[in-house]
Amino acid sequence: MKLHSKLKPATALAAIVLFAGYAGSVFADDAAVAYVPPVQAHPAAPKDPAKAQRKAEKKAERAADRHLATNVRKAIVKAGGVDASHMTVVAKSGAITLEGSVPEAAQIDLAQQQAQQVAGVTGVTNRLTIATAGH
Repeated sequence: MKLHSKLKPATALAAIVLFAGYAGSVFADDAAVAYVPPVQAHPAAPKDPAKAQRKAEKKAERAADRHLATNVRKAIVKAGGVDASHMTVVAKSGAITLEGSVPEAAQIDLAQQQAQQVAGVTGVTNRLTIATAGH
């Protein structure tokens, strides 16, 4: 203990900080030696290429259906004369289904006519109804 009593407080503090910093660097070196799994240059190939192909085709088909439904809805709105605020357009492989309600009966036929004129539409199922008062 007498050895420490000869040290000035500032020197003792510096020695503690120096020792603590050294100990921390030892632990940091240990962390650098930790196991790192090997990195694969390329992702693993799918186990079933046919399944991957079907999945890609379904994804592309869904994207095409969404695109077609958007085009049909745009055509109906652009033509005017149809309140499409309560209308849903669903596309499935070129087949369009119109669902929901419109304020007047004439809009049901007009929406169907506009949908049939969009490129890529193979058929239209019209499930539109006339909106009742208050809806």
